Amino acid sequence: MSTATDVTGDVIGVDGQDSADLFDQMARVNMGISGTEFLSRWDSGEFEGIDWDSVDGLTEVAMALPFAR
Repeated sequence: MSTATDVTGDVIGVDGQDSADLFDQMARVNMGISGTEFLSRWDSGEFEGIDWDSVDGLTEVAMALPFAR
């Protein structure tokens, strides 16, 4: 089971679907694409060798990868 921290600082558990939904939401909010689309682009190597700061939201979504996998 994955874990997340709520706004009070308490650790809460999230199941696989909740984790995938959280990742999808983060990708949509930060990059305007679905979590599935991000993973496809990530796995194809689209973001290798680039300055992450040059792509809005990339750092935030990449850091959330553990929620997707």
